[in-house]
Amino acid sequence: MTVRGEKMDLRRYRVPFIVLAMSILVLAAVFAYTWPKEKAPEEALSLRFPTGIPLALGTVSSVNVGEQEFKTISVTGSGSASMQSNEAIVTVGVQTQDESASEAVSLNAERMNQVIDAIKALGITEEDMRTVSYNVYPVYAQNDYNLVVGYRVVNMIEVDMTEMDLIGEVIDAASQNGANVIQGVSFGLSQGQQEDLKEQAYLAALRDAEAKANLIAEQLELTITGVLSVSENYYQPYQPYRDYKLAIAGEALAPTPILEGKLSVSVTVYIVYSFE
Repeated sequence: MTVRGEKMDLRRYRVPFIVLAMSILVLAAVFAYTWPKEKAPEEALSLRFPTGIPLALGTVSSVNVGEQEFKTISVTGSGSASMQSNEAIVTVGVQTQDESASEAVSLNAERMNQVIDAIKALGITEEDMRTVSYNVYPVYAQNDYNLVVGYRVVNMIEVDMTEMDLIGEVIDAASQNGANVIQGVSFGLSQGQQEDLKEQAYLAALRDAEAKANLIAEQLELTITGVLSVSENYYQPYQPYRDYKLAIAGEALAPTPILEGKLSVSVTVYIVYSFE
């Protein structure tokens, strides 16, 4: 057979081959189209808030607990409480200086005894006073830091007080009888008041969360059925605060007014409610 004859035989089979290939492609397309598709997962419950309710108020969703699914409202509640301080610590001291260390110590002790006696005369017992620091420092010449020219003694005491009206009188009595360092007044709460303050803050946070959940449920026409979880997001305990003052012996001082402030506690809770 000649080359020309072989080419003619190939052309004779080209058309049936093309038809066969096209048939296979059509069958593949039909098969893919009719093959059962995997069912798409159901979308999680997602509801939009009506106009006027901020998104920050809470969220509405669904969660699974074990094999049971719950529709939920998640909210945060914040609360704080404040209370007038009922305890105080007054810190006062005596600073003395002399060329002799023993003389500086002796002079300091004499003045500190006068301070303590003056405070005790106001009805405060010695059990309510304690030494918090006692230091003896060398004093160097200004032009030669290797030359000791004297000694400085600093003696500091704290006075625990529950009679808040006497704070100013304690400061005045101390300064008038030799105390030349008035470091400050620290206000605080008794243990019982601390517990009451914390409880008030937590109750306020829980009420805030409940009010938010009820508002969401009312606007979306839902019925709250229970609480799934409660957790504490933030707790800021009360912090005693200090009012710093300074008195120098020998100055004419007016009576010292002391106005104790309020101490606060802040709490944030996160609550998940179920609804239907």
